[in-house]
Amino acid sequence: MSDKAINELAWSDAEALAEAGDALGGQLDIYAHRGSTLLAPENTELAFARALGFGADVLEIDVRLSADGHVMVTHDAKVDRTCDGRGAVADLGLQTLKAMDAGWHFRDLHGEAYRGRGIRLLTLDELFVLFPGTRINIDIKDAHREAALAVAKCIADANAQRRVNVGSFHAKAMAHFRQAMPEVTTTATQGEVAGLYFGRSLIKSVHYQFLQIPLNYYGLPLATPAFLQQAKRVKVQAVYWTVNDIATMKKLALRGVNGLVTDRVDLACDLFGKSRS
Repeated sequence: MSDKAINELAWSDAEALAEAGDALGGQLDIYAHRGSTLLAPENTELAFARALGFGADVLEIDVRLSADGHVMVTHDAKVDRTCDGRGAVADLGLQTLKAMDAGWHFRDLHGEAYRGRGIRLLTLDELFVLFPGTRINIDIKDAHREAALAVAKCIADANAQRRVNVGSFHAKAMAHFRQAMPEVTTTATQGEVAGLYFGRSLIKSVHYQFLQIPLNYYGLPLATPAFLQQAKRVKVQAVYWTVNDIATMKKLALRGVNGLVTDRVDLACDLFGKSRS
């Protein structure tokens, strides 16, 4: 990613830039984007286990409701891109979804194929059991109340309230979730991000705990010192996605961000001294 993509941040001190990883790594969290979309089949047990093995702090996941009401860990509305099946998640039952090969189309950075290895889609319930104690960031992809309530039930059933954060691009789903589970931290909706950005002097407190945002939104720079200062003023953590190159990771660390969402957890964890190997 170019410097222009992060608001043309000027860094004349090459030595400070080189030391950013060592000096600031302990102050930010590494979020494994879908476990990884590059290192293993995304949103699968293998991807999550591999990310944690590298030292990731948080698993970033996406969820959708199946036709029979199960919360599935998957990003797209349809399974076509990642699995050997076809169709919308919302139209398929758990038995059908679990029978699919979730590594069918995946090749890693070395070109190695993963089909036929028995890699399956997970439910949110299964994820909580597989990775007890792990922090998980949940993105609700469905826009409706039923999805929000189903996610809340999974969290409650797993007693995972203190290790999850929940967000959604859908303000209505987010409102339903917050009403059902006010004790769980949440991410700002797009409207709330805009309100914080443009109404800085007016906003004294907010009802969310995280910003999870891109570096730019339709040309609007979101990684500016002023916006980061505003987030700190209202006690909100600023997390940026999706950052896959080392130079940008260092620059954002120097800006004092709280977290980075990345597909390259291997690079990020090594850079910031989190590697467990």
